[in-house]
Amino acid sequence: MAFFGNGDKINVIAEIMAKSGCEDAVRAMLTSLVEPSRKEKGCKLYLLHEDKKKPGSFWTYEEWTSEEALEEHLVGAKGMLEQAKPLLDGDLKLTVLNLLV
Repeated sequence: MAFFGNGDKINVIAEIMAKSGCEDAVRAMLTSLVEPSRKEKGCKLYLLHEDKKKPGSFWTYEEWTSEEALEEHLVGAKGMLEQAKPLLDGDLKLTVLNLLV
């Protein structure tokens, strides 16, 4: 998987939508990933957000030092994402951002 960033970091937004009735379980799974992700080599920032008006709609905003660091993170998170798949409304959407200004 190839990603492109600007300068010394890769910026990522992940969008995760829980199925109706599964919001608490998905929230718990995602929350449990935050601290381990922040401790990973190459993680500069890892924030988890939930839409105030639409519980169960989650986003992460992440900054990684390199494409390799992001790829390592995704390999490590793959198991948790597979477990969460039956609880999700659709697939995880990953957007890699290129900083313009």
